[in-house]
Amino acid sequence: MLNLYKPRRQAIAKALTALETYGVSPLILDKFAHILDEQDDRELFHANPRMLATHLQISEREMLQILVMGVKEGIVTLNWEVQCPACKGIDLSPTHFCELRTLHTCPACHHIHNTSADEEVRISFSIDERLRKLGATANDPDFRARMDRRYGIVSGHRMLTLQTFRELFPRETLPPSESLLVRRVAILFTDLAGSTALYSRRGDTRAFDLVRKHFALLFRLVDEHNGVVVKTIGDAVMGAFTLPGDAINAAIAMHQQLHALNQQLALVPEDYLVLKVGIALGPCVSVTLNERPDYFGTTVNTAARIQATSLGNAIAITEEMLQDERVTQTIGNCHCQRREVTLKGFDQPVTVHYITPPAVN
Repeated sequence: MLNLYKPRRQAIAKALTALETYGVSPLILDKFAHILDEQDDRELFHANPRMLATHLQISEREMLQILVMGVKEGIVTLNWEVQCPACKGIDLSPTHFCELRTLHTCPACHHIHNTSADEEVRISFSIDERLRKLGATANDPDFRARMDRRYGIVSGHRMLTLQTFRELFPRETLPPSESLLVRRVAILFTDLAGSTALYSRRGDTRAFDLVRKHFALLFRLVDEHNGVVVKTIGDAVMGAFTLPGDAINAAIAMHQQLHALNQQLALVPEDYLVLKVGIALGPCVSVTLNERPDYFGTTVNTAARIQATSLGNAIAITEEMLQDERVTQTIGNCHCQRREVTLKGFDQPVTVHYITPPAVN
């Protein structure tokens, strides 16, 4: 029996070596090869990523990164599943993000509903049939339901906020006429205070080198805190996070590490890179703009507007952010100031909380 399966194990292990070029450790790849070869067929058909992460004893983020790399290298396939809010049935037919639509018709009960990227859409992964053909028993809805209850699902929106996915699959976008509802997302905007004066003092080349270093720092921190850089606008960055706690932790790390970068570069105080950050939490719409995934809606506009009200070295957040327990715990040691602010384009004043992290002044 072992000899029968040895060629399959060798083929899987050989395919996984492609992931070494992405920096995945050989130890993790060896464990992953064992899972892909030895696990029950049911665990490799529309597999729950959190279940796989538990098997490998790694974080959800690291597991998703490995799986996305595996999709790129033809080791696994990515499935975009849609759960009907009426009958709770799951449509397994979408195989690409571009196949999702604003309105989804349940194939079981024919209920038509808005497609929510963070509630109705979930992702799973299957081993590519060229490496292992799964038997008829692999498609076991009851087994998958038990795994989902045990480990929790990974929403489609989580994949959209994975930097690795955006980088490896830049063409995975919705058709221009379609959009997905996102019921809860933390949108983060940053900008550099006094950047115009910085360019004037340092000259374009030297100033841009500083700005480039600031971009590299922010991009890394957004990724490390489970977010994605949606786009840059001049010296500003727009990011998105599925969890508000990740957004506030990323913002605090930005301020603290930018402060450390100023010290490392031995900049004079007037040339310090000073960051302004705004974060808003709420619903928005995921769309395709300029052939890239983007977000639109009041939450996006609020985040951009409150960022502009910050004087630097502070994080401006909305009242909704403070309703998250992880956020309130995170800012417990920060200086906080509450203000009612009138924002351009808004009829009513908005309550904004300005958070100053320790060790940034």
